[in-house]
Amino acid sequence: ISLSVDLYRHQSKNILAYNKGNIMSGIDYYLFNNGSLQSKGVDASVFGRIIDAKVKWDANLTVSHERTKVTGLPETTYTSYAGGTMITRQGDVPNSFYGHSFQGVYSTAAEAAASGLGILNSAGEKIPFKAGDAIFADINGDKIIDDKDRTIIGNPNADLYGGLQNVISYKGWKFGVLLTYSLGNDIYNFTRSQLESGSTLYNQTELLNNRWKAEGQVTNVPRVSYNDPMGNARFSDRWIEDGSYLRLRQISVEYMIPVDKNIIKYIRIYGTANNILTFTKYLGYDPEFAQSANIFHQGVDVTLEPQFKSFQLGVRLGL
Repeated sequence: ISLSVDLYRHQSKNILAYNKGNIMSGIDYYLFNNGSLQSKGVDASVFGRIIDAKVKWDANLTVSHERTKVTGLPETTYTSYAGGTMITRQGDVPNSFYGHSFQGVYSTAAEAAASGLGILNSAGEKIPFKAGDAIFADINGDKIIDDKDRTIIGNPNADLYGGLQNVISYKGWKFGVLLTYSLGNDIYNFTRSQLESGSTLYNQTELLNNRWKAEGQVTNVPRVSYNDPMGNARFSDRWIEDGSYLRLRQISVEYMIPVDKNIIKYIRIYGTANNILTFTKYLGYDPEFAQSANIFHQGVDVTLEPQFKSFQLGVRLGL
Protein backbone atom coordinates (compact mmCIF):
# COMPACT_ATOMS: atom_id res chain seq x y z
CA ILE A 1 0.00 0.00 0.00
CA SER A 2 1.27 3.48 -0.84
CA LEU A 3 -0.23 6.83 0.13
CA SER A 4 0.53 10.30 -1.16
CA VAL A 5 -0.97 13.56 0.08
CA ASP A 6 -0.34 17.01 -1.40
CA LEU A 7 -1.47 20.11 0.48
CA TYR A 8 -1.38 23.49 -1.19
CA ARG A 9 -2.24 27.10 -0.56
CA HIS A 10 -1.88 29.58 -3.39
CA GLN A 11 -2.34 33.33 -3.31
CA SER A 12 -2.96 35.14 -6.59
CA LYS A 13 -2.42 38.90 -6.47
CA ASN A 14 -2.66 41.80 -8.91
CA ILE A 15 -5.56 40.18 -10.80
CA LEU A 16 -7.38 42.39 -13.30
CA ALA A 17 -10.65 43.62 -11.80
CA TYR A 18 -13.36 46.11 -12.78
CA ASN A 19 -13.27 49.41 -10.91
CA LYS A 20 -15.82 52.21 -10.98
CA GLY A 21 -14.69 55.17 -13.03
CA ASN A 22 -14.87 58.83 -12.17
CA ILE A 23 -18.05 60.55 -13.43
CA MET A 24 -15.97 63.48 -14.65
CA SER A 25 -13.91 61.17 -16.87
CA GLY A 26 -16.96 59.79 -18.70
CA ILE A 27 -15.79 56.22 -18.06
CA ASP A 28 -18.13 53.92 -16.13
CA TYR A 29 -15.55 51.21 -15.40
CA TYR A 30 -11.85 50.62 -15.94
CA LEU A 31 -9.56 47.62 -15.42
CA PHE A 32 -6.86 47.67 -12.78
CA ASN A 33 -4.65 45.04 -11.13
CA ASN A 34 -6.15 45.17 -7.65
CA GLY A 35 -7.93 41.81 -7.30
CA SER A 36 -6.72 38.79 -5.35
CA LEU A 37 -7.71 35.14 -4.81
CA GLN A 38 -6.70 32.46 -2.36
CA SER A 39 -6.91 28.76 -3.25
CA LYS A 40 -6.47 25.98 -0.71
CA GLY A 41 -6.80 22.29 -1.24
CA VAL A 42 -5.62 18.74 -0.85
CA ASP A 43 -4.94 15.97 -3.35
CA ALA A 44 -4.69 12.44 -1.92
CA SER A 45 -3.94 9.15 -3.66
CA VAL A 46 -4.01 5.63 -2.24
CA PHE A 47 -2.57 2.74 -4.25
CA GLY A 48 -2.77 -0.87 -3.16
CA ARG A 49 -2.24 -4.36 -4.51
CA ILE A 50 -5.35 -6.08 -3.19
CA ILE A 51 -4.42 -9.55 -4.48
CA ASP A 52 -0.88 -10.67 -5.33
CA ALA A 53 -0.99 -14.25 -6.60
CA LYS A 54 -1.77 -15.82 -9.97
CA VAL A 55 -4.48 -13.19 -10.09
CA LYS A 56 -3.20 -9.66 -9.44
CA TRP A 57 -5.56 -6.83 -8.50
CA ASP A 58 -4.31 -3.25 -8.26
CA ALA A 59 -6.52 -0.38 -7.12
CA ASN A 60 -5.84 3.35 -7.03
CA LEU A 61 -8.19 5.82 -5.31
CA THR A 62 -7.81 9.58 -5.77
CA VAL A 63 -9.58 12.22 -3.67
CA SER A 64 -9.31 15.97 -4.23
CA HIS A 65 -10.74 18.94 -2.38
CA GLU A 66 -10.23 22.57 -3.38
CA ARG A 67 -11.75 25.84 -2.28
CA THR A 68 -11.10 29.29 -3.72
CA LYS A 69 -12.03 32.52 -1.95
CA VAL A 70 -11.96 36.09 -3.19
CA THR A 71 -9.62 37.94 -0.83
CA GLY A 72 -9.52 41.27 -2.63
CA LEU A 73 -12.04 42.94 -4.97
CA PRO A 74 -12.84 46.63 -5.43
CA GLU A 75 -16.56 45.92 -5.74
CA THR A 76 -19.03 43.05 -6.08
CA THR A 77 -19.37 41.74 -9.65
CA TYR A 78 -22.55 40.26 -11.13
CA THR A 79 -22.47 38.13 -14.28
CA SER A 80 -25.61 37.09 -16.19
CA TYR A 81 -25.77 33.91 -18.24
CA ALA A 82 -28.68 31.75 -19.48
CA GLY A 83 -31.19 33.68 -17.43
CA GLY A 84 -29.21 33.21 -14.22
CA THR A 85 -26.87 35.41 -12.23
CA MET A 86 -23.46 34.62 -10.75
CA ILE A 87 -21.92 36.74 -8.03
CA THR A 88 -18.27 37.36 -7.20
CA ARG A 89 -17.64 39.28 -3.98
CA GLN A 90 -14.94 39.52 -1.41
CA GLY A 91 -14.93 36.76 1.18
CA ASP A 92 -16.95 34.27 -0.89
CA VAL A 93 -16.37 31.64 -3.55
CA PRO A 94 -16.18 33.31 -7.00
CA ASN A 95 -19.05 32.84 -9.46
CA SER A 96 -21.62 31.49 -7.00
CA PHE A 97 -25.24 31.21 -8.15
CA TYR A 98 -27.14 34.28 -6.94
CA GLY A 99 -30.93 34.31 -6.92
CA HIS A 100 -34.12 34.00 -4.90
CA SER A 101 -35.07 31.42 -2.29
CA PHE A 102 -38.16 29.52 -3.51
CA GLN A 103 -40.39 28.41 -0.62
CA GLY A 104 -43.44 26.93 -2.31
CA VAL A 105 -46.75 28.14 -3.74
CA TYR A 106 -49.58 30.12 -2.16
CA SER A 107 -52.42 27.61 -1.77
CA THR A 108 -55.22 30.09 -1.08
CA ALA A 109 -56.01 33.75 -1.67
CA ALA A 110 -56.09 34.27 2.12
CA GLU A 111 -52.58 32.88 2.49
CA ALA A 112 -51.27 35.17 -0.24
CA ALA A 113 -52.99 38.22 1.25
CA ALA A 114 -51.71 37.44 4.73
CA SER A 115 -48.11 37.44 3.53
CA GLY A 116 -48.40 41.06 2.40
CA LEU A 117 -45.81 40.39 -0.32
CA GLY A 118 -45.87 41.66 -3.86
CA ILE A 119 -43.85 43.14 -6.71
CA LEU A 120 -43.56 46.63 -8.14
CA ASN A 121 -44.77 47.25 -11.70
CA SER A 122 -43.17 49.67 -14.16
CA ALA A 123 -45.17 52.53 -12.64
CA GLY A 124 -43.88 51.76 -9.15
CA GLU A 125 -47.22 50.40 -7.95
CA LYS A 126 -47.30 47.35 -5.68
CA ILE A 127 -48.97 44.29 -7.19
CA PRO A 128 -49.74 41.70 -4.47
CA PHE A 129 -49.19 37.98 -4.99
CA LYS A 130 -52.27 35.81 -5.48
CA ALA A 131 -53.18 32.18 -4.94
CA GLY A 132 -51.05 30.01 -7.21
CA ASP A 133 -48.08 32.40 -7.22
CA ALA A 134 -44.65 31.34 -6.02
CA ILE A 135 -43.52 32.12 -2.47
CA PHE A 136 -40.09 33.78 -2.31
CA ALA A 137 -38.14 34.73 0.80
CA ASP A 138 -38.33 38.43 1.63
CA ILE A 139 -34.68 38.79 2.61
CA ASN A 140 -34.70 42.51 3.44
CA GLY A 141 -38.20 42.52 4.96
CA ASP A 142 -39.65 45.35 2.84
CA LYS A 143 -42.59 43.22 1.61
CA ILE A 144 -41.43 43.70 -2.00
CA ILE A 145 -39.82 40.80 -3.89
CA ASP A 146 -37.09 42.22 -6.11
CA ASP A 147 -33.36 41.96 -6.75
CA LYS A 148 -32.63 43.11 -3.19
CA ASP A 149 -33.95 39.76 -1.95
CA ARG A 150 -31.39 37.67 -3.80
CA THR A 151 -28.88 35.53 -1.95
CA ILE A 152 -26.28 32.86 -2.76
CA ILE A 153 -28.25 29.74 -3.74
CA GLY A 154 -25.56 27.39 -5.05
CA ASN A 155 -21.92 26.69 -5.83
CA PRO A 156 -20.88 24.94 -9.06
CA ASN A 157 -17.61 23.74 -7.48
CA ALA A 158 -17.45 20.25 -5.99
CA ASP A 159 -16.52 19.57 -2.37
CA LEU A 160 -14.83 16.30 -3.34
CA TYR A 161 -13.94 14.76 -6.68
CA GLY A 162 -11.70 12.00 -8.00
CA GLY A 163 -11.74 8.44 -9.24
CA LEU A 164 -11.12 4.77 -8.54
CA GLN A 165 -9.01 2.78 -11.02
CA ASN A 166 -8.99 -1.04 -10.84
CA VAL A 167 -6.73 -3.34 -12.90
CA ILE A 168 -7.00 -7.14 -12.65
CA SER A 169 -4.44 -9.36 -14.43
CA TYR A 170 -4.46 -13.11 -14.99
CA LYS A 171 -2.01 -14.81 -17.35
CA GLY A 172 -2.50 -13.05 -20.70
CA TRP A 173 -5.69 -11.27 -19.64
CA LYS A 174 -6.04 -7.79 -18.23
CA PHE A 175 -9.30 -6.20 -17.06
CA GLY A 176 -9.75 -2.54 -16.15
CA VAL A 177 -12.57 -0.59 -14.49
CA LEU A 178 -12.52 3.19 -13.95
CA LEU A 179 -15.03 4.97 -11.72
CA THR A 180 -15.16 8.77 -11.38
CA TYR A 181 -17.19 10.84 -8.94
CA SER A 182 -18.07 14.34 -7.82
CA LEU A 183 -19.74 15.35 -4.54
CA GLY A 184 -21.31 18.61 -3.46
CA ASN A 185 -21.43 20.54 -6.74
CA ASP A 186 -24.59 22.42 -7.73
CA ILE A 187 -26.06 22.73 -11.23
CA TYR A 188 -28.33 25.40 -12.66
CA ASN A 189 -30.78 23.42 -14.79
CA PHE A 190 -31.62 26.02 -17.42
CA THR A 191 -33.41 23.33 -19.41
CA ARG A 192 -35.96 22.82 -16.61
CA SER A 193 -36.39 26.58 -16.21
CA GLN A 194 -37.60 26.67 -19.81
CA LEU A 195 -39.68 23.48 -19.82
CA GLU A 196 -41.32 23.89 -16.40
CA SER A 197 -41.83 27.65 -16.14
CA GLY A 198 -45.43 27.59 -17.40
CA SER A 199 -44.88 31.02 -18.93
CA THR A 200 -43.92 30.38 -22.57
CA LEU A 201 -45.27 28.70 -25.69
CA TYR A 202 -42.67 25.92 -25.42
CA ASN A 203 -43.75 22.35 -24.76
CA GLN A 204 -43.61 21.68 -21.02
CA THR A 205 -42.74 18.58 -19.01
CA GLU A 206 -45.30 16.39 -17.25
CA LEU A 207 -44.55 18.24 -14.02
CA LEU A 208 -46.95 20.96 -15.21
CA ASN A 209 -49.82 18.51 -14.76
CA ASN A 210 -49.36 19.21 -11.04
CA ARG A 211 -49.49 23.00 -11.43
CA TRP A 212 -51.75 25.09 -9.19
CA LYS A 213 -55.25 25.20 -10.69
CA ALA A 214 -57.80 25.78 -7.90
CA GLU A 215 -58.23 27.48 -4.52
CA GLY A 216 -56.83 25.34 -1.72
CA GLN A 217 -54.69 23.08 -3.91
CA VAL A 218 -51.37 22.19 -2.27
CA THR A 219 -48.50 21.95 -4.79
CA ASN A 220 -45.00 23.25 -5.38
CA VAL A 221 -45.64 24.16 -9.05
CA PRO A 222 -46.98 27.72 -9.57
CA ARG A 223 -49.92 28.52 -11.82
CA VAL A 224 -49.49 28.91 -15.56
CA SER A 225 -49.18 32.55 -16.58
CA TYR A 226 -48.00 33.63 -20.02
CA ASN A 227 -44.94 35.93 -19.95
CA ASP A 228 -44.77 35.43 -16.17
CA PRO A 229 -45.94 38.90 -15.02
CA MET A 230 -45.42 38.04 -11.31
CA GLY A 231 -41.95 36.56 -11.82
CA ASN A 232 -42.88 33.08 -10.60
CA ALA A 233 -40.22 31.50 -12.83
CA ARG A 234 -37.45 33.96 -11.92
CA PHE A 235 -33.95 32.66 -11.20
CA SER A 236 -34.16 30.86 -7.86
CA ASP A 237 -33.06 27.70 -6.10
CA ARG A 238 -36.07 26.05 -7.73
CA TRP A 239 -33.76 25.53 -10.71
CA ILE A 240 -30.65 24.60 -8.70
CA GLU A 241 -29.97 20.88 -8.28
CA ASP A 242 -27.41 18.63 -6.64
CA GLY A 243 -24.97 17.63 -9.38
CA SER A 244 -23.19 14.88 -7.41
CA TYR A 245 -22.61 11.70 -9.40
CA LEU A 246 -20.81 8.37 -9.58
CA ARG A 247 -19.92 7.33 -13.13
CA LEU A 248 -18.74 4.02 -14.51
CA ARG A 249 -16.50 5.80 -16.98
CA GLN A 250 -14.65 2.92 -18.62
CA ILE A 251 -14.48 -0.85 -18.73
CA SER A 252 -11.64 -2.45 -20.67
CA VAL A 253 -10.46 -5.97 -21.43
CA GLU A 254 -7.23 -7.01 -23.13
CA TYR A 255 -5.73 -10.32 -24.14
CA MET A 256 -2.12 -10.81 -25.17
CA ILE A 257 -1.74 -13.62 -27.69
CA PRO A 258 1.42 -15.71 -27.16
CA VAL A 259 3.78 -15.20 -30.13
CA ASP A 260 7.32 -15.99 -31.20
CA LYS A 261 9.09 -12.78 -30.17
CA ASN A 262 11.81 -13.41 -32.71
CA ILE A 263 9.22 -12.69 -35.38
CA ILE A 264 6.82 -10.21 -33.75
CA LYS A 265 6.99 -8.37 -30.44
CA TYR A 266 3.36 -8.78 -29.34
CA ILE A 267 -0.26 -9.09 -30.47
CA ARG A 268 -2.95 -7.63 -28.21
CA ILE A 269 -6.70 -7.81 -28.72
CA TYR A 270 -8.58 -5.19 -26.74
CA GLY A 271 -12.04 -3.80 -26.19
CA THR A 272 -13.26 -0.76 -24.25
CA ALA A 273 -16.65 0.65 -23.30
CA ASN A 274 -16.98 4.29 -22.17
CA ASN A 275 -19.63 6.13 -20.11
CA ILE A 276 -21.59 3.00 -19.29
CA LEU A 277 -23.62 4.05 -16.24
CA THR A 278 -24.11 7.22 -14.21
CA PHE A 279 -25.70 7.29 -10.75
CA THR A 280 -27.04 10.73 -9.86
CA LYS A 281 -30.12 12.53 -8.54
CA TYR A 282 -29.72 15.23 -11.18
CA LEU A 283 -32.84 15.47 -13.36
CA GLY A 284 -31.04 16.51 -16.55
CA TYR A 285 -29.31 14.29 -19.09
CA ASP A 286 -25.79 14.67 -17.76
CA PRO A 287 -24.38 16.28 -14.58
CA GLU A 288 -20.88 16.53 -16.08
CA PHE A 289 -20.69 18.92 -18.99
CA ALA A 290 -20.51 22.62 -19.74
CA GLN A 291 -20.87 24.78 -22.82
CA SER A 292 -17.16 25.66 -22.76
CA ALA A 293 -14.15 25.96 -20.47
CA ASN A 294 -15.25 29.51 -19.58
CA ILE A 295 -15.57 29.77 -15.79
CA PHE A 296 -19.03 31.37 -16.14
CA HIS A 297 -20.31 28.33 -18.05
CA GLN A 298 -19.47 25.78 -15.34
CA GLY A 299 -22.40 24.13 -13.62
CA VAL A 300 -24.96 25.47 -16.12
CA ASP A 301 -27.02 22.99 -18.17
CA VAL A 302 -28.02 24.79 -21.37
CA THR A 303 -29.43 21.70 -23.14
CA LEU A 304 -26.28 20.62 -24.94
CA GLU A 305 -25.80 17.04 -26.07
CA PRO A 306 -24.74 14.80 -23.15
CA GLN A 307 -21.66 12.62 -23.18
CA PHE A 308 -22.36 9.54 -25.25
CA LYS A 309 -21.60 5.87 -24.77
CA SER A 310 -18.88 4.50 -27.03
CA PHE A 311 -17.42 1.06 -27.71
CA GLN A 312 -14.10 0.13 -29.28
CA LEU A 313 -12.63 -3.14 -30.44
CA GLY A 314 -9.15 -3.43 -31.90
CA VAL A 315 -5.84 -5.20 -32.34
CA ARG A 316 -2.37 -3.86 -31.49
CA LEU A 317 0.71 -5.25 -33.18
CA GLY A 318 4.21 -4.70 -31.81
CA LEU A 319 6.86 -4.96 -34.50
